[in-house]
Amino acid sequence: MEVFFVDGRFYRWSYNRLIRVGADKLGRMQVFQGHMPFGLHRKLKAPATYMTMLREPVDRVISEYYYRVNRLQHPYEDHWMKKLSLEEYIRTTPQHNIQTKLLAGVQNGYDFLAGDCTADTLSVAKKNLAQQFSLIGLTERFEESLALAKLAFGWKINHFADFNITGKRPQKNAVPQPIRDLIAEHYRYDVELYQHAAGLFEDTVARCQQELRDELAVVRQARGHGTLESIGYRVGSAARHWISRLHSAMMIL
Repeated sequence: MEVFFVDGRFYRWSYNRLIRVGADKLGRMQVFQGHMPFGLHRKLKAPATYMTMLREPVDRVISEYYYRVNRLQHPYEDHWMKKLSLEEYIRTTPQHNIQTKLLAGVQNGYDFLAGDCTADTLSVAKKNLAQQFSLIGLTERFEESLALAKLAFGWKINHFADFNITGKRPQKNAVPQPIRDLIAEHYRYDVELYQHAAGLFEDTVARCQQELRDELAVVRQARGHGTLESIGYRVGSAARHWISRLHSAMMIL
């Protein structure tokens, strides 16, 4: 399977190079994975569908902040990030409501996560979810989301393990309530979008209860529980991840 990976560490560069690739070259790809705004299907000659995994916005912002503060320095961004408190980051970052922006397909030149997010942006994101997405999953209900993906796409899942988890961060409930309220206010469109998506998710679960129950049992058996087993799955996943990144980078050079 040919997979194009939009590099999450250099997503602006990676995505902006991607959209300059010709349709014939893009047509060789079967899957496009990574951080990118809605709308790539307009460049493809063949029919396409979307899938997404949404995350509870307040917890996502907390995780994002501590990931960026604790990771090895990014050449373009981390030099100022490490000087900010969580509250300062929430109040100053232009990258707010990014789930809504990405699903609406909002772009602001080179940095498609910056710029304003409005009620109209939210409306477009909801419309896109309803009309263009074959799967809407929730990170907090990952196993059910994976089972729904098996049903939707006929995937075979032999094993999987948790991967790329942010460490050195407090749990959501350990963050002071005023800070959580501040996040909910600044990311209010993401909060509303998540609630809308959770309703769509519940509707899908209700429509296929029996099939989902069977697939969920298979998914839970596929999770790597042992330490050595989980390490093996993560190493294999990381290797495939880097191979995909290198392949995608070579394609757009």
